[in-house]
Amino acid sequence: MATLKQLKTFIAVVEYKKMSEAARRLYISQPTVSQIISDLENEYQTRLFERFPRELKITPAGMLLLDSAREIIASHEHLEQSMKHANSLRTLRVGATLTIGNTMMGTLVEELNRQHPDIDVTVFVDNTKIIEHRMINNELDIALVEGIIVRQEIMTEPVIEDSLCVICGNRHPFAGRNSITIEDLRHQNFIMREKGSGTRAIFENIMLTHHIPFVTRWECSSRCGIVDAVRHNLGLGVLSRRCISEYVENGDIRCLLLENVSMKRYFYLCHNQCRPVTSQMQDFIHLVESLPQEQV
Repeated sequence: MATLKQLKTFIAVVEYKKMSEAARRLYISQPTVSQIISDLENEYQTRLFERFPRELKITPAGMLLLDSAREIIASHEHLEQSMKHANSLRTLRVGATLTIGNTMMGTLVEELNRQHPDIDVTVFVDNTKIIEHRMINNELDIALVEGIIVRQEIMTEPVIEDSLCVICGNRHPFAGRNSITIEDLRHQNFIMREKGSGTRAIFENIMLTHHIPFVTRWECSSRCGIVDAVRHNLGLGVLSRRCISEYVENGDIRCLLLENVSMKRYFYLCHNQCRPVTSQMQDFIHLVESLPQEQV
């Protein structure tokens, strides 16, 4: 029967598609990784990977093992966490994408602490791609994200409505207008969120759908950095209305309505289906679903 070490190594090889990279990530030697994969293939009398010059491709038998391996690892980690904290607080690791982390996670955690003081919450904030990766690797229990999750192992539920806004500085040619058309954005310079951001992915998809080319002059993961660059007239920006409301009210920047184009989106509640849903996860889910929209 496969050991936990073998299963973790197998999952790493699947994730990184190269034994050398899996070895580097796991801090073990490449021959050790190769031997573990060979031992698993001998154990189950089947090939788990097709070997190609540049990468490994998982076989149907390998996919079958992968599903079970992830469930076993997740169950083991859940057991470890449960027993480690059996006589103490209920631990909850929450992930949030940057817009959510910047605008509403504090409110949610404060309310969760008030309702359930026995829950010990830790929060990790990054873009959608990183949050998704950490959930796949069982580093997070649950998450709120603004982007699209692509991995089928992660269950998603739309829970909070949001909308994006095109912003400009007070000296930009658009500053005197309340609205613009999608054509007005053709070849405009933009200060964009970093790659992997849900905000960026949604806006790029809108522009691609309408066949509108634009120029990314600046990439930034900080809303303050984007607003500052826009304020200095270095380009247009795209951010959640939640992120820019205070700057618009102070007159630092302008928010532009994009005519006949919907910029609405949802924040998604996510968790890995390979992991059991704990009581503290349920408490967090109920909190998110019950809070009035204006509170978040």
